[in-house]
Amino acid sequence: MRTALLRTAIVTAALSGAMLVPAAGAAFAAPAPAAATAKAAASEPTKVALGDNLVAHMVNSMTEAPSVTIHVVDKDGTTHPQALVSLNRAHTTESKQGTVFTLTKADTAEPVLTVTANGATRSFPLPKGKAVPAPSDNSRYEGRPVYVGNGMVAVLRNKSEGPEAWIRYVGTDWKPGDDYMTHVVALVNREQTSDKAYGASFRLTGAQTTAPVLVVTTGGVAKSYPLPEGKAGQVCSSEVTSQDMGAGMSADLSMSPDGPRVALWTSGDDTTPWRLLNRGFPQLPESAGIIARIVNPGSAEPVFEWKTQGGPMPLGRASFPALPKGCKLNHKVTEPAPTTTAGTTAAPAPKPQTAGQTSVVPKGGVAAGAEIAAEDTDNSTTVLAGTGLAAVFAALGASVLLRRRRAQR
Repeated sequence: MRTALLRTAIVTAALSGAMLVPAAGAAFAAPAPAAATAKAAASEPTKVALGDNLVAHMVNSMTEAPSVTIHVVDKDGTTHPQALVSLNRAHTTESKQGTVFTLTKADTAEPVLTVTANGATRSFPLPKGKAVPAPSDNSRYEGRPVYVGNGMVAVLRNKSEGPEAWIRYVGTDWKPGDDYMTHVVALVNREQTSDKAYGASFRLTGAQTTAPVLVVTTGGVAKSYPLPEGKAGQVCSSEVTSQDMGAGMSADLSMSPDGPRVALWTSGDDTTPWRLLNRGFPQLPESAGIIARIVNPGSAEPVFEWKTQGGPMPLGRASFPALPKGCKLNHKVTEPAPTTTAGTTAAPAPKPQTAGQTSVVPKGGVAAGAEIAAEDTDNSTTVLAGTGLAAVFAALGASVLLRRRRAQR
């Protein structure tokens, strides 16, 4: 009975927002933007059935970091585009109603997805990719840890790299003196002064001064945490604009010297972004079920395009905010290609967030392999019990088909 209730609870969590975006069967192919190249386009993920009406979309290669999204599958084989769980090197573990999904060995060339429920673990290797070299020590990422709520610690630093606040998820039982070198969920510095995760927003104020302050806002209540004093320096992060994409989705757009960044959020989930787009990963694969892409990602004036609904709806388009005066891109700037698309109309101007929130793929510690493995690496192969979700998915399938027919009229 407990197992049946567990599976039903997972499905309920997965489907709470599943109807906000079109089913995969109603997905529409994105016409390739003129600036997109075969090298820049995201590769199609490897799909692995996990049982219990779940499928994992795995990405890992010599040019793409490992990532896994887990989706619910209807009885008729339709895969819901909204992910139940999203894992990567910055976010290696997630729990849904007692079932734990973990990306183990995330910094190696051969990471493994493990799924654990009721003490039973099943392992699913990802395609082979590229390992991240581990640093000789963790001193580069150590700092003064302060608990900021919602299971997170902010590690405050201000050394030769400039002011940094590494936001790490440690759990609600953490206390001063406990280990804090767990996985990163957000980062703020002079190149990205705002971020958000797990229901909280983070902003580095006075980042250009010798005495910056981290401001954490949760539930409308803001608390301040002074960083150690350091040297003054220029801030080169743009303002953040929030764009409503429709169908219960939104995007946070920002620019840094590294180029454009897009954090895609789904309604009802404020833990971590559903997907992240940047210059190296500028568009979602077709299997995502929606269109979301950065056009001309290497140019000085990139554009975000999206479409979350089927039918004759045009593509939405929005420009990225500008870098502060005096800041330059740190890569070779490419000339923008024509972006005119048949049926495309300009999207309404995005609204700046008063809290300046955004989300990025943390660099530095994550990119250099600073994460200390805290995940279970058990590779035992024990099957998750039960397949009693058929009735739930059968009912959902009928609803999806009805919605699809209405969209096609």
